[in-house]
Amino acid sequence: MTDSAKPQLMDRPKTEAKHAASETSGAAFLAALDGTRSAATSAHDEALDRLPVPHRRVERWKYTPVAAWWKDVLSTEVHTVQAAGCAANPVPGLDAYRLVFVNGIFDALASDLPVHSGVVCMPLSQKGDAAVQPVDAFSPETTDWFAGVNGKYGQEGLYLRVAKGVTLDRPILVHHHTTGSGVFNALRHDIALEAHAQVTLVHWSTAASSADGSVNILTRAAVADGARLHIDKVQDEEGQVRHIAFEDIRQSSDSHAEVHTVTVRGQWVRNDLAFRINGSGAHAELNGAFLPGEGEFVDNHTTVDHRVAHCTSSENYKGILYGKSTGVFNGKVFVRPDAQQTNAYQQNANILASDKASINAKPELEIYADDVKCSHGCTVGQFDSDALFYARSRGVGLEAAKAMLVHAFIGDVLKGIKVAEVRLEVEHRLAEKHGWEVWSDYPNDDA
Repeated sequence: MTDSAKPQLMDRPKTEAKHAASETSGAAFLAALDGTRSAATSAHDEALDRLPVPHRRVERWKYTPVAAWWKDVLSTEVHTVQAAGCAANPVPGLDAYRLVFVNGIFDALASDLPVHSGVVCMPLSQKGDAAVQPVDAFSPETTDWFAGVNGKYGQEGLYLRVAKGVTLDRPILVHHHTTGSGVFNALRHDIALEAHAQVTLVHWSTAASSADGSVNILTRAAVADGARLHIDKVQDEEGQVRHIAFEDIRQSSDSHAEVHTVTVRGQWVRNDLAFRINGSGAHAELNGAFLPGEGEFVDNHTTVDHRVAHCTSSENYKGILYGKSTGVFNGKVFVRPDAQQTNAYQQNANILASDKASINAKPELEIYADDVKCSHGCTVGQFDSDALFYARSRGVGLEAAKAMLVHAFIGDVLKGIKVAEVRLEVEHRLAEKHGWEVWSDYPNDDA
């Protein structure tokens, strides 16, 4: 890209003020991490010094409280599903390769790594001298303080390489479980697909009901020409767990990348997705559904950066908020001057199921090209009273009627989940959480 073609706003260095109390809390948090694990001096130290510890006057954290993060950090000896008392595979009937991490540590006995021609799949700690993808000026670690924490203190993760033209015969399940008090778990997944390779990943996070800790996950994926990456991401964490996740997806020509995120439960959840569309003909798809209950907080931040011409993107996020819960949606679409004939779609729809629930929505477009088709929209409302009356008048109970409306509302997001068993289990867990009858035993039906 020539200098004259660079946007004035998107790449402009942003100097955001640091907040003294937040800096003190962040420094104490890092000191506690230093006391529980060994972390050598690294390039991430510069970013941690330069970037402000998130606070409400940092634009991207305007609606996101972080005080819950500043708790004691303790070490734990629970690193296996046997010790944690959890299932290795949280999805009944799912036939998949499996990597299990308990409190950020790989559990080899509970895992089932793929043995497949053209596929290298292992825990990140076992990769030896194999290269990982570089961190650059647009990487989360250089632009967000919490991602910088992941860069410095990341313990483990998935290392995946898929050779040219290879299609994995089964999904890869990455299951992370949190248990104990004061734990801090940091995972970093490094994925690279060569040209025309295809893989489906299921990222599933769980936590014990007694858990009280923090989870910080960063997934970086390079999707080469014509390759296809599909990620079904489910967050179902009980207890008092704070969960922040970053996705850094880099796409080449004619590639296809999708991330479908469903937050079933979580006391404090933030999903931060960034797609960089670097090759012509590429398509990015981001869908999400979040249904927080009493006292829960869910934040979805997305960035889609269209850098070249003839590319498409689509994102659809839907939230239903119950009790005294809070949601955030901040979606940004950037279209650079060279990205002519871009087609970008963004939609966020929300239902406030309680008068105590709240949602902060901020859809954004930043467009520097003149031959594009871009749209965004946002709605906030309540359950359709006419539809509820119609169902009730035909003998359907109130809660069952609401469940029907929920299914209709988020059904298009759930249908984007590629793995049928995952979709069915998500529906079961949502029904269990909210006291509904299970919607369907046939996850691929059109009802």
